[in-house]
Amino acid sequence: MKSFFLVTASLYFTLTIALCVAEEVSEKQALNIGGDKQLLIDDLFFEQSENIHLAMHPAHKTGEHNLVRDRPWENATLNWFSFLEDDGVYRMWYECYDVEGWPTINDTSFCYCESKDGIHWTKPELGLFEYQGSKANNVLFRQIGPEGAHSRVHGACVFIDSSAPPESRYKAISQGMFPTPPDYRIAGMYSPDGIKWTRYPKPICNLFADSQFSGFWDDSKKKYSIYGRVPHRGRALGRAESEDFEHFPDLSLVLAPDDNDPPESDLYNSAATKYQFADGVYFMFPSLFQHDTQTLDIRLAVSRDGIKWTYPDQKTPFIPLGKEGEFDSGSLYMGQGMIRHEDELYLYYGGSQLNHAEGQLENLTQPTGSRIFSRVTVPLDRFVSAEADAKGGYFITPPLIFEGNTLELNSEIHDDGYVRVAVLDIEGQPFKNRRAEDCLPVSGRKNVKQVFWKTDGDVSAYAGKPVRLRIELSNANLYSLQFKQGYPYQVK
Repeated sequence: MKSFFLVTASLYFTLTIALCVAEEVSEKQALNIGGDKQLLIDDLFFEQSENIHLAMHPAHKTGEHNLVRDRPWENATLNWFSFLEDDGVYRMWYECYDVEGWPTINDTSFCYCESKDGIHWTKPELGLFEYQGSKANNVLFRQIGPEGAHSRVHGACVFIDSSAPPESRYKAISQGMFPTPPDYRIAGMYSPDGIKWTRYPKPICNLFADSQFSGFWDDSKKKYSIYGRVPHRGRALGRAESEDFEHFPDLSLVLAPDDNDPPESDLYNSAATKYQFADGVYFMFPSLFQHDTQTLDIRLAVSRDGIKWTYPDQKTPFIPLGKEGEFDSGSLYMGQGMIRHEDELYLYYGGSQLNHAEGQLENLTQPTGSRIFSRVTVPLDRFVSAEADAKGGYFITPPLIFEGNTLELNSEIHDDGYVRVAVLDIEGQPFKNRRAEDCLPVSGRKNVKQVFWKTDGDVSAYAGKPVRLRIELSNANLYSLQFKQGYPYQVK
């Protein structure tokens, strides 16, 4: 009998150690998501799945002509631009070309406009630049920089630097001309207000510069990131980062055309941005240039770190070309930025009927030749979803460590569809009263809904330790999930 108890105790002790080791290993491998919103932009949360796929949701075109060529200094065309919201004002910086002086460094104006609603934009008379004897215009400047490096701005990206002192709160990245070869390299500018700009005297990156650049201060990394065009079997996109905005290493390749793209295609501007409304999400909106048709539409690439990029749907444009004869039927480029208006996001792109090969002055100056800036909309967080058809599907997450006592889902449920959630231990077994069969099906098209089971919606017992979720979908799209501190009790 004594021997029996010794063996039993030994087995119990061994099993306890094994379970503790398993839990420790699982904690090291778990995704610590805390209480941050998690967008389902890739397969990160699909450790196991069946009949689930990623769906990219194209932007909604408004068809608006938000900014058009209507000033003498814009008489060739509008071109690259950036936009953002600051203290309730929507602000935009854009470059435009003038027939006078074309094509020289004195044909390009760097201009400013603003809006209260994101739809109607005004071009204020800034009184900064004299054009044909008058300063009644919205031109910031035509050339900027010190002697020997005084040149136009081309392909500028403007952003607010939250880490900077007031005198350099606004930053910009663009092409600049410098006295030592290669002449056109990546230049930087700074401003206290977005109106009065100063260019750094030296290139911030010693690479040849063309097209539009993207850049931002990444608070999670405590570094600046810049993106631009790099050569790689044609045009591709590269990235560099630095703690110092004035000194960047060469850009490293991060996204290039591959065998899943149409033959003979390139990637133009990146329009890369760190998503402000969820943790650890980066978006890129490159223009895909197809040589056979000479057209460019806009695609969507996603990343968790700004370095490794994937396409949720490589075949479908995020913003497609318009029909023949429409203002955006030839070439599209995404503007740099993103604006939130309530639970909707505003983005803007430049569209033209002209394709890439038709960008000569004689075509640009025709009534239908100029580029037009137009607004598109995306519901908050709804760029990509996990999707299942009426047959139903599921996915099981890797181990997660969360904070909070409730779970919210951003989903869209179609006819007779649902989403159900089970909370599992690290071995994949459901906790009592937290099986999928216990879950009250989430239904309806409302953006965000709390998950309830038959007893209540309280998940606080599982917070702070690794658990898995099994999420079942039928005829539904799931965009994001988030654990929060809320009201977990069932509302009758």
